[in-house]
Amino acid sequence: MAARTLILGLGNPILGDDGIGIAVARALKERLAGREIDVTEASLGGLALLDLIAGYETVIVVDAIITTGDSPPGTIYSLGLDDLGSVVDPYASHALDLKTTMELGSSVGYEMPVTVRIHAVEIRVSTEFTSEMSPEVTRTVPEMVRRVMEDLGL
Repeated sequence: MAARTLILGLGNPILGDDGIGIAVARALKERLAGREIDVTEASLGGLALLDLIAGYETVIVVDAIITTGDSPPGTIYSLGLDDLGSVVDPYASHALDLKTTMELGSSVGYEMPVTVRIHAVEIRVSTEFTSEMSPEVTRTVPEMVRRVMEDLGL
């Protein structure tokens, strides 16, 4: 039987803190080895996400985010699809289109996830090419892993 759960780490590992989703996905791959849970890293967005998430019952997304508030880098959010667009302003275009992508997939007959959870870490906009994340964001990796494991009931 195919995995019914996908952990999707989004981001760009050469844009510093935007690589948090990738870093968490890599940590989770080790923790979830041997289980029927898929862990995927992606540096894409919008409709390209449709083929990645279709067919899964549960999708847990890990990503960077920039909110409209004054939260410092390293603040962690646990969100649902309904939180996107009204409470938060996603950092990258791949997160901006997640809710719309889900709605579009459903409307054209894709088997879309029943449950979508989003764990995001506040970052500042970075235009510097670096594979190093800031200390504030790096420190969140263990907590992000813990939250995803909790979502999985593990």
